[in-house]
Amino acid sequence: MKRAMFMRRVCIGAGDALLYKLSDPVEYKKDEKTNDVVVSAAIAPNGNKNVVIFPSDENGEILGYDSIVDLEDTLDHEEALVKLGYQIM
Repeated sequence: MKRAMFMRRVCIGAGDALLYKLSDPVEYKKDEKTNDVVVSAAIAPNGNKNVVIFPSDENGEILGYDSIVDLEDTLDHEEALVKLGYQIM
């Protein structure tokens, strides 16, 4: 299985956002790949839970706000990474 290694916390607004380094690149746009993603978990003002994976650079800067994975009713980073095909190291 492909692996995701936790690097550090990042600040992208509300919620819990963590930067991960991926063992294998993931495509986020046609012909554009990255080995770095930010996984963000937040609770919306209406109470809805959501985890989103965004492509990023090695510094945690988001490369595009079209999410790679978007899960509702959870705040579990690992669940989102598993859906993408990665296991946290």
